[in-house]
Amino acid sequence: MPPQLPPGVRVHHDHTTSPSPGSKRRSLIATRAFAPGTPIATFSNPLLALPDGATMRTTCNYCLRVGASSSSSSTTDNNKNNSSSGDGSSSSNGTPLRACTACKAAVYCGAACQRAHWRAVHRAECKMFSRVRESAGKEWLPTPAFGGGGGAWALEGNVEGFRADEALWRDFELQAAAAAVYAGLLESEETLEKAREVLCKIQTNAFNRLDADTGLSGIFLDVGLAMVNHSCVPNAFIGFDRRTAVLRAERPIQEGEEITISYIDNALPKSARQEALRLYHFRCDCPRCRDDLDVYEVCQTSPDIPLNSFSLQPDLSKLRSPPVDRSRVSKGEIEAIYNRWQKLDKPKGDDEEEHTNLARARWELCRPLIEAKLWAVEPLPTTILELATCWQTSYKMVVYALPLLCFLCTQCDPFKLVAPFMPARIKSIVAVVKLLAVTGELTASGALATRCSHEGVVGTLAMADQVSMCEALLRLAVHHGSIGAAEDWDVLKQAKSMLEDVESLEGRDQESALVRAWATDPEDPDGAAFFERQVLSPVNSLASFAIEILEATLRGKGLIRK
Repeated sequence: MPPQLPPGVRVHHDHTTSPSPGSKRRSLIATRAFAPGTPIATFSNPLLALPDGATMRTTCNYCLRVGASSSSSSTTDNNKNNSSSGDGSSSSNGTPLRACTACKAAVYCGAACQRAHWRAVHRAECKMFSRVRESAGKEWLPTPAFGGGGGAWALEGNVEGFRADEALWRDFELQAAAAAVYAGLLESEETLEKAREVLCKIQTNAFNRLDADTGLSGIFLDVGLAMVNHSCVPNAFIGFDRRTAVLRAERPIQEGEEITISYIDNALPKSARQEALRLYHFRCDCPRCRDDLDVYEVCQTSPDIPLNSFSLQPDLSKLRSPPVDRSRVSKGEIEAIYNRWQKLDKPKGDDEEEHTNLARARWELCRPLIEAKLWAVEPLPTTILELATCWQTSYKMVVYALPLLCFLCTQCDPFKLVAPFMPARIKSIVAVVKLLAVTGELTASGALATRCSHEGVVGTLAMADQVSMCEALLRLAVHHGSIGAAEDWDVLKQAKSMLEDVESLEGRDQESALVRAWATDPEDPDGAAFFERQVLSPVNSLASFAIEILEATLRGKGLIRK
């Protein structure tokens, strides 16, 4: 029987006997209009929802919450990587995960999840896990199981396409044989063929929920959700909340319009996107691919630009006409830069010097992009982000991470992800707030100047009302997070908690009133002036130091005093 779809969507099938190359056999269609950020449909009865092997002992096997390490006492890639979303359930909250007393393979955050998982699937797999554990003498982790019901027949497998890739097909053959042995099934050719077909369907249709920033893990497969096709200029995105996937509008969607998402990081150069889509066995013909548009060109045509009037990039004219100089670097050169960037050896550990050396090599590769001021064109923003992430945990460099993140929030993220409610943009804002909390303490104690040799950064922070900055940024995060993410999303919960802490501070009635006035109505004269003076101006000032800091640090000149 066909998959049961939630209200808001329907499946359209192409019954053409000889479809043209690149045509879609089926697609998901909106049954009504949806505004940006609006939930389109919720999928809460997945065919498959489980941790991957690497996270099985650190993730509740039912609700997929990440918790503390498991114990043995009882409780009384794919694949579609919707990387632009970042939405999901809570990160590790310290809740102890307890293992099933029988198999000791499955772990749970509580008795309710254990009972639900038992009814759903574990009663059929527990004995198998126990048998393998006893025969092997080890707590071997099970391979993902996959049932054939629930409309699995409707899933595309692309078996012949995978078979044509000899190396990948050999890997599938090994996985299929291992799964048959693990499950105690007869290793007949029929069994192995079915197992290989299952692996192809999982590879093609499942979503990887992994997001280290928010503690997401696991694989999610819903037959109805798998009907959503890809576009590098999508009009929707997916967020996860425990065992539920929510399909949300990224752009305005009209009744009868096809709903599309991006299976990959759609900000990559064209050849990198095509390589990432190789395992899906189709060639994307969206406007971004057909006309080889960069992120700025896509941004310029986005209907979401006006939403940024309430954001850290409220200058809509800049989004419509970005100040870049494309004459300095061709798109072919950008492809070559990205390919060389990808081949650089990455550090195997957390050594700060190794990460800095890698950033130095990457920064030099990106020199043509820097000269063209194509800050949002990959691999330049990832180069800056990864260095900022490293510096956030460095005693010596933590202050310098703040200008880098302010730069990403104002000069990169709004062009790559035009809708301000996209979870990746919200995560960046919350990261800025956390660093402002650090620099605020250093400023109050008088230690900032001893931790930072850049006089422009020190002077800006010394003059700034960092508490008001935090309050305004948190109101941005809470507002947009409530639109584009699940209520239980860890980043949103953190933002709400930090906002409560800021609001509880005494002696800030006037400042808080002005921030609230701006958050309620961004065009309120007094509130807007306060936001411009006390929040946007210092954020832009800090962002303006980012390139100077990167140039000085990565080109071996030392940090420059101003």
